[in-house]
Formats: sequence, structure tokens, C-alpha cells
Amino acid sequence: MNLPARPPVTRSRHRHLTRRGVLWLGLRCDVRCKFCYDEHIPTAEKGWLDLGDAIQALEKFRFHYGNEFVDFMGGEPTLHPAILEIVAHAARIGLRPTVITHGMHLAKPERAHAFAEAGIHDFLVSIHGIGDTVATIHGRGKNNAERQRRALDNLRALSIPFRFNVTVIRDNLTQLEAIAELAGETGARVVNFLTFNPYFEWARTPEIDFQPRHSEAAPYLARAISTCTRLGIEANVRYLPLCQLPGYEAHVYTGYQLPYDTHEWDYNSWYDTGYPGSPSAQWYYQASRRQQNRHDYVHVPACGSCAVREICDGFHAQYVTRWGGEEASPYTGPPVTDPRHFISEQDKVEYDTPSASAAHDHVAPAPVPLHLDAGGGAKARHEHSTRR
Repeated sequence: MNLPARPPVTRSRHRHLTRRGVLWLGLRCDVRCKFCYDEHIPTAEKGWLDLGDAIQALEKFRFHYGNEFVDFMGGEPTLHPAILEIVAHAARIGLRPTVITHGMHLAKPERAHAFAEAGIHDFLVSIHGIGDTVATIHGRGKNNAERQRRALDNLRALSIPFRFNVTVIRDNLTQLEAIAELAGETGARVVNFLTFNPYFEWARTPEIDFQPRHSEAAPYLARAISTCTRLGIEANVRYLPLCQLPGYEAHVYTGYQLPYDTHEWDYNSWYDTGYPGSPSAQWYYQASRRQQNRHDYVHVPACGSCAVREICDGFHAQYVTRWGGEEASPYTGPPVTDPRHFISEQDKVEYDTPSASAAHDHVAPAPVPLHLDAGGGAKARHEHSTRR
């Protein structure tokens, strides 16, 4: 069995701009996570992205935007009828593919092996709980936690790297440390703790029963980060105001820090802006500001005197409507304008990659705007939230 070689992995405190694209393959899924945005979308609108459209998007990511990695999103991408062909094409053109998945279909060894042969770079596995909590959050399926564990064992046996995504809600706060321990036990390289962000259809729901306050989640997050650090695992917290985890800011990524995370998405190709290659750091700073506005983050009154307000999203408008802004704790000192101010102190997983100039050896046709509505592509998913 000759599987593709894995790129060398290093850890670094050098923060450079991400070269990772993202492609939504469709919104169909076989679980119903209680926090999922897509549960509010009619089933009839959850089609699959056509193989030809997927290939067109991948070619543009690689040869126009110069991306070197790509994430495949859903729904549940492993259900896409052409997922192996899509993964293989991405790998063939030098776009290292990641599939974001609940992982349960990888519990079958032959399925995991098929992805290895197709050239998968790694998997980002959604691990939202331990034991019975998994089924409670998923809302559908049998033996879900056991199937996820078998999948992780299969990936490890095949030397396929994987990372964890954890959506932080009230149901799993007390299990965050256990999830970090599971990451260490199974060999996950990274754990992302995603604080629930009330985007899209959730933004119109004032009372969300599983949504914790930041101050409620913070102690559990701090302990989980410490566990990851002890185990040598990279830990990241997404979408939390910087002031909510004092002492752990090196692990906190708002929209301003995300462009400097190798595993996060390139705002340029994500929104198909048309700008060729990699724009400047200033371009990404302005893109971060647009992202802050797009997703309805606001600065509360206490943020007005905060030294890091220019590199922090603040609080989501829905959150402020529900709980106000009294949790905000402004930083003192001179204004900070570099988004890397805190995260430059974190050791992060990085990969040796070929020069982006290799993409220019390929002569691509003149790029055209991507139309990915059938599969809920990046632009379509954001546009959907405006059709109310």
C-alpha cells in the first residue's frame, strides 16, 4: 500500500497569512446538531455542488488566489457522491485537502483508506462531547461516540493527521477538559474551541437555551487550554472577545487574528474577491473589519477605552441584546494595532510547503466569478442569510 507522503510538520511562533481556501460542497447532513445554522434551511435547498463546479473552484483557488490548502465544508462532506474525486483533484494540483466532518463514516476502515489513497491531507473532526452527550447534541444516529472513536483509531492506523473542532455550548462545558484528554489519547494535533456564534438564522433568536455567557464558559476553556498545553496540543479559542480569557490571549482568535492561522480561511478566496495571489497585511486587516461588520459584532461602551479594540471583534449584537456588555474588561496602555500582538506567543502547527510561485507554472484561463449556489458555496451561504 503506497499512500501519499505526509509533509513535514513544525511548530512556530512566526505568524504569516493563511493560504487556505474553503469550499462548501453542500448542506446535506445525516445528523442534526442542535446549534447548526443549516437546520433552519429547507431540505429542498440543500443540494450538492456539481463536480464540474467544484473543480472550477479548486482551479481558481490554486492558480488565481495561490492557495495551498483547501477545506471542504458541508453539511457532511463525506456524503458527497464525488467526494473522493474532489479530494483527489485538489491533491493533484497542489491544493492540500482537508475534510471537515463528524467522522462517523470513517469508522469503516475501507472508507478511511479510500480517502488516504485519494490524497487527503488531514481531517478536521467535529468532537462536540464525550459519551452520551455526543448523541444528545447530534440529535440523530446510534452509537455516535463509539463510531467517532473507531474513526479516529482508523485514521491513526493509516497515519492520516486529524484535528478537533469543538462547538462550545452549555451541554459540553464540563467535558471540554475530557475532550482535550481525548485529543491527547488519540493523537490530534490541534483542538479548536469554537464559542457559539449566533450567525445567520440564529441572529434573529434572542433566547438560545444552549448558549452560555462568556464568563460562564471561560473557566472551562482555560482548564481545557491548560490540558492541551500539557499534552503538547495546539489549542485555539475562536470568536471570543480577547478580554474574556485573561492570561490565555495567545490562544484567542477573533476575526482579526484568523488570517494569521494556517488552518483558517483566506478572506480573499473565501469571498471570491478577484484579487490575484496574496494581498498585503493591510488588505487583510480591512477584510477583518468587513468580516466584523458582516457578522454583526459590536463594541460595547467599555470597549471605547480598550487598548486592543482595533484588533478585537467585540461582542455579537445578539449576545449584547441578551446579556448586555458588562462582562467587557478594557485593557489599559497604548493602542495596539497589530493583530498578532498576543498570538505571536503561541506555538502553532505549520507545514513545509512548496513556493506559491509553483501555482504560476500552470496557465489558467481568465478567472470568472464562482457561482456555487447549488451546493451552498461560500458566497451562496452568506447570501442565504440575507434572504429573509
